[in-house]
Amino acid sequence: MNEEEARAIMKAHGWTYAERRPTGNARYIYAQRKRKRQRRLIDCYICPFSRLSELTEDDLVAKLTLWSAENS
Repeated sequence: MNEEEARAIMKAHGWTYAERRPTGNARYIYAQRKRKRQRRLIDCYICPFSRLSELTEDDLVAKLTLWSAENS
C-alpha cells in the first residue's frame, strides 16, 4: 500500500491521514478524526512509515474499526 491508497481508505471510513515525526527522523502514520460530542481530535496509530508497504487494506480497516468501537 502507498500513501495515496491509505489516504483514500481512511477518507472512505471517516478518518484523515496524518504523519508524525516525534524523534526527528522516524515517520509514523496515524489516522485522525474529530470526536462527535467533543471538539477535539483523536489519533489512531497505524504503523511506522517504513512498514506502510506491508500494510493491507484489510489490516488498515480492522485497525480503524477496532479503534472506533473501543473509543466511541
